[in-house]
Parts: sequence; C-alpha cells; structure tokens
Amino acid sequence: MAENTALETIEVHPITFPPDVLARISPELSLQRHLSLGIRPCLRRYEEFRDITIENNTLSRYVEKDSVDAKNNILGSNILKSGKTVVITSITGGIIEENSASIKDLDDFGEDELYEVTKEEDEIANYASIYPVVEVERGRVGACTDEEMTISQKLYDSVLHSRILPKKALKVKAGVRSVNEDGTFSVLYPDELENDALNETNLKMKRKWSYVLYAKIIVLSRTGPVFDLCWNSLMYALQNVKLPKAFIDERASDLRMTIRTRGRSATIRETYEILCDQTKSLPLMISSQNIAFAANYGVIELDPESQLQNPDNAQEEVDIDMDKSQCILIADLDTEAEEISIHSTISVIASSAGRYKQLTLVGAGAKITPEMIKRSLLLSKVRANDLSARVKK
Repeated sequence: MAENTALETIEVHPITFPPDVLARISPELSLQRHLSLGIRPCLRRYEEFRDITIENNTLSRYVEKDSVDAKNNILGSNILKSGKTVVITSITGGIIEENSASIKDLDDFGEDELYEVTKEEDEIANYASIYPVVEVERGRVGACTDEEMTISQKLYDSVLHSRILPKKALKVKAGVRSVNEDGTFSVLYPDELENDALNETNLKMKRKWSYVLYAKIIVLSRTGPVFDLCWNSLMYALQNVKLPKAFIDERASDLRMTIRTRGRSATIRETYEILCDQTKSLPLMISSQNIAFAANYGVIELDPESQLQNPDNAQEEVDIDMDKSQCILIADLDTEAEEISIHSTISVIASSAGRYKQLTLVGAGAKITPEMIKRSLLLSKVRANDLSARVKK
C-alpha cells in the first residue's frame, strides 16, 4: 500500500522584540533603525547633549561656613548627574617635603642671568597634577579594570598639560605654634603678618613643603563613555577645594643635633611632624583661565538598507543609492548601542573662551572629515560655556 506523502503546511510567525531587548541582542541594528528615523536610542537629536545637575561641596569638611567637621578629610567634592549616570568626586590631600629645591626657591638667590641659564626646559615643570582613582561600579568586587586605569592616567596627564594647578599654589606656608606666658597656644602664620618684616624673616623655613591632592571618582549607573563626565566633575570639585593651614612647633623650627662617630662629627636636623589647623583654611588658587570642560562625539555611517524602513515613506517609491554612504556626527554618546556600534570618536576639552586643551581622534570606523572636526570644536565651545555658567560664584 502506498504511503500518503502529502506535505504539511508550516506557518512562520515573525518575532517582535521590544526596543530595549533588541538593543541588547543587536545593538548596531537597533542604532541604525533609530538613526533612520532621525533620532537616537536615547530619543535625543544627533547633536543634542544631556542635561546635567551638579552639587558642589556637599561632602566636604567645609560644607558649613561657621563650623568644620574635624573627622572629615575631604577638601572638596562634587556630585554630577548626567542622564542616569551619577559621578561622585571627592578630593583629599596630604603634605610632602620637597627634597630638592629649584634655584628660584632659594632665599639667597642672586643674579637673574643665572636663572636664565639654568631655568627649566619646559614650562610644564611649573605645574602639578592631581592623582585620581576612577571606580566604575558594576555590582561586583574585584581588581580595577583596564578602562579604569586608562581613564585615571588620562585624567592625570590632562590636568598636568592643561596647566590648571601651579606648583606655587600648592606651596605650604607653615606657621609656628608658640606657648604664651599664660600657658595657652597661639599660631602665627606668614600671611597674617602686618608689615612685620622681622617676624616674617623669622618665620621663613629652610625646609619646604607642598600639598599633594588625591581624587576618588566613583561612577554609578554607567550608560556610556565616562571620561568626559569624570573630567567635568573633577573640574567642579577643584574649584571648591580649600587647603587647611599648616604649622609646626617653635621648638622644632630650627632643631639640630650633633652626632660624633669615630672622630667624625655631623650635624643632623631632627625630624618633626607638621600639623594642620582644624579651623583655618585657604582656597586653592588654580588657574581659572585654564579651566576647561570635556565633550565627546561619535561618527557613524548610516546603513542605506535601514533607511528603507522609514514608515513616513512607506507609501512612496524612494530611490536610494545602496552604494552611497552618509556619515553623521553624534554628540554626547550614550546607551550601550552607541558605545558598542560607534568606533570613530572625537574627544575635545575646551574652555568657554575658546581655548582648546586637548583633541583626541580615534578613526576606527567611519571616516572623520575636517568639517566634522570643525563642527565638534564649535559645539565643544558652546558646551563649555553652558557648563561653566553652572558654577556657583
């Protein structure tokens, strides 16, 4: 008996994914479909930035004007929120002793011609930087990632070459604590002297100290590149730093002791600790004209096939050259789809006055044209003008 070989009909139903699921499965396809409609996955326009909110000095020991939190060691802080991402920056400090003083630091320096011969080869030697540590919270514990170390090193180099922190602003003008006749202590600082040349000369120390600054930057709910957010939060925090005044005891200001060993004598200066004043402080004198803010951009090539999915042109016949590509500039990269799919990036650090501190180009994808570079520089200046206006004077 012949078997029945009739074919059965199979129905195939298309599977539809929500936008957030499609962005996880195929980020590039999700991004292309959004761009074909003239918007981005975050529903912003191509050159639209995220709005930010900032809170300055809410974590600092100097948050209260009339009182100081002695248990808090944070000298300046900032909390920056951009979209869903929150960046918390706290700045702490320490004091180190300068082992080798330059010629212009010597009290008995004489001829200016000698300094012209022996001056530093690079002007960068007159500036210092801050030591940042970036932590991108991912909900797990472990060693720092390559991205965190790269961003930390880039922040250090960018602050140094932007010439924001002069070394002279970090010099410690130590005071001297003395005991009064009634047994109470009083501290005399060099900057508090009023036309008293004799006391000012007596307070000059032969040993030099400098402040050193550390920054801890914590990134929460990361949704895209974070270097520009870390940089902007660091700039806000630096403008609110206050350095505590330091002093030493008058008995240790010029304390020496002679040691004899096998007929040889040597004069050794005894070590002593330098203390910080719990109540008095000075604002950090940074180069305000060099304060700049960062912005990032991406360049992506539109897929001609994705443009056919535009529902506005569904009833019309549209002729699109499949071999012709179009590149667009996207400002302030956000969402995982944009970060993964866009490989050609532009990073700019600029001030509101139009001083550009850094320009980084990575051409690993779409072609970056000179027009796009000019456009990104112009947008960065406008962005810096907006961010600088948010600083509370």
